[in-house]
Amino acid sequence: MSEVPAQGRKPLLRIPDIAAALAAMSLKTRVVLLVVSMTVLGVWALALGITQVLERDLTRLLSENFATEAKNVADDLDRDIRLEIDALQRLASTLKPDVLRDAGKAERAMDQFADASAITFASCFVTDREGRITAGYPEQDVRVGSSIQNTAYFRSVIASGAPAIDTPAAGRADIKSAKVSIAVPLRDGAGAIVGTLVGTLPLSNPMLFGQLENQKLGRTGWFLVVSPKDRVILGATHQNRILTTLPGHGGIRLLDRRFEEGFEGPGITVGSNGIEVLSVGHRMASTGWFVIASNPIAEAWEPINDLKRWIYGMAFLISLGGVLVLRFFLGRQFAPLKQATAVIRRMTDGESALAAIPVTRSDEIGELISNFNRLVGQRAQLDARLHDEIAERKQMNQTLQERTDRLDGIYRSVGEGILSTDIEQRIVLYNDAAQRIFGYAASDVIGQPLDMLLPRRLRTRHGKHFVNFAAGGQSTRAMGRYGLIHGLRANGEEFPLEASVSQSGTAPNQLFTVILHDITERLQAEQERERLTGQLELLSEHLAAARDAERGKIAHELHEDLAQELMTLKLYFQLLKVESGNQQADQHRKDALTVVAHATERIRRMVMNLEPQELTTFGLQSAVNSYCREQATTADWILHIDAPRSDVRAPCLVEKACFQILQEGLNNVLRHAKATQVWVAVHQVAGELELVLRDDGIGFDHTPTDERRKRVDSKLGLFGMQRRATQAGGSITIESRVGAGTELRAVFSWPVAAAKPD
Repeated sequence: MSEVPAQGRKPLLRIPDIAAALAAMSLKTRVVLLVVSMTVLGVWALALGITQVLERDLTRLLSENFATEAKNVADDLDRDIRLEIDALQRLASTLKPDVLRDAGKAERAMDQFADASAITFASCFVTDREGRITAGYPEQDVRVGSSIQNTAYFRSVIASGAPAIDTPAAGRADIKSAKVSIAVPLRDGAGAIVGTLVGTLPLSNPMLFGQLENQKLGRTGWFLVVSPKDRVILGATHQNRILTTLPGHGGIRLLDRRFEEGFEGPGITVGSNGIEVLSVGHRMASTGWFVIASNPIAEAWEPINDLKRWIYGMAFLISLGGVLVLRFFLGRQFAPLKQATAVIRRMTDGESALAAIPVTRSDEIGELISNFNRLVGQRAQLDARLHDEIAERKQMNQTLQERTDRLDGIYRSVGEGILSTDIEQRIVLYNDAAQRIFGYAASDVIGQPLDMLLPRRLRTRHGKHFVNFAAGGQSTRAMGRYGLIHGLRANGEEFPLEASVSQSGTAPNQLFTVILHDITERLQAEQERERLTGQLELLSEHLAAARDAERGKIAHELHEDLAQELMTLKLYFQLLKVESGNQQADQHRKDALTVVAHATERIRRMVMNLEPQELTTFGLQSAVNSYCREQATTADWILHIDAPRSDVRAPCLVEKACFQILQEGLNNVLRHAKATQVWVAVHQVAGELELVLRDDGIGFDHTPTDERRKRVDSKLGLFGMQRRATQAGGSITIESRVGAGTELRAVFSWPVAAAKPD
């Protein structure tokens, strides 16, 4: 069901707005309310204080009285239980070992003691050290031969040699048959414990808990005797509570505190019978049981409640009398003010003309009316002046509007961004070009601080420049050579700009106008030009160094390797001339052929590295297969190559560029990748050639944030490959991650002529 009231229906309960309610009251009502509130608060605070003090004192007296009653009951029960224990100990002292060995003698001794003693037990019996009953009286209540070995009180007597009292089990239907057992030790002539003497007493015995039946605390209060260990009620003023069980730990916190901490002081709690009571406790010294005296709160605090009602009634009468007297007095005092208010209201509503009000009193109300009369006179003078100023301002506004319209037309038609601020750097003018530059609409920036168009890091510095410019007296100032001034677009993008600022007017009506020009595209073009120029310079240096290194390598191989092999070949030919025809000449001839083969292979590799003849003769795929296998053998790679031969060859320029890119790529893998496996694929279809080179090496971070000079040879090698691909009409993409290898993909395309019809 919806909780919203139906349309047109007023809610049943509305919480008033206190501030609005006070504002709607008259002054007299507010003064009365204030004084009455202070009086009522004072009277009721006094009443509450008195009742709290009386309640505390009466509670303390009641608690002391209850504590005395509980102590008296506990002392009486302690005394009676000690008499019972003393009687058993006297009987035990008469039972000598020879009597204990004869069941008949033991029974007669107990009968004689029962006849001579003022204390009579319901039953009495003797056990040996193992707890077996050997004799007792009366015969119908004692089972000779049965055992009490497993009872706690028997084990306590045997272990400690001190008397012990058993706790009756809770929940018995017949309370009158419930008994409590008291046991004392039996000793032989040497003082050793040879058994126990046990006497049982009914719980309802007047010498034990029967005396509680006629004892009450007040009219409806009661006493309880509780065993803390078992939480069982052993005795009570009301018999229906005897042998009932109290709640366990946590059920009643006050009981937990009494049983576990021995607390005997007063406390208020809800008892197990569901009644809120004021209770005190007292521990019995002989048994450790607790005597608890309880009285219902309703009865205990009845005198306190009567006194509270009387005090609160008197406070109400005093408050009501104060309200009536104060309202009558203030009504008489505020009557002239109420009349003057009615006259002023008629003037403001137009029912009567604005005029002075007669003053009839010389107190504060009269002074207030006199001041109102002076205001009426000054109002007439101001009305006349205001009428003249309104006419003059109308003429000035008309002239200003005409000038503003002309200036606004010029301002909006300018192609450059223009904005104007006041002395507090708040934007007051903002043309269409500025909207295009910054991305903000005029409605979003008019009245806002100029800082919103500047990066946060430059706002403090710009503020200082603005203050210096305003104080310097300059009419114009150029700002923003390339790289010095930055703006902030609506999307958060920073951009460079050039600006000039001028000021007009005098403080505090100064106006600062800024003309802006966005130089983002020009700056990007200059940066791109510088970047490409730098790369070309580095590439030229790299190519020159590579060319010199290649020349030195060729010269070294020709001088050191090939020249040595030719000299060796010359020596073999000289030996063949001298030793022709013999067996040694044949060996020299074989060695000479081996040297010739080595020299031929070395020359072939040199030519292959420069520009392989196989590329021109047999095509790209054949050259790729030969070169990759040779490099794999040299670098000890596991090579995976997929370069099927194509029926149609690509243009010579494309094949040469593709092979050079493969050479540079494998060179980078050899020098930097630390790879163990290399994959090479060359696929050619009509009009397109694709080269894929992949390795499982260490990879690299292929991002523009790397330092420009870091691994400069590798970076320039990549740039060189991109240049070669571009010159041959292709493109290169490189994917690499640190620890995940590198993949180079080069794609070349060229126009394919349509087949001629047969």
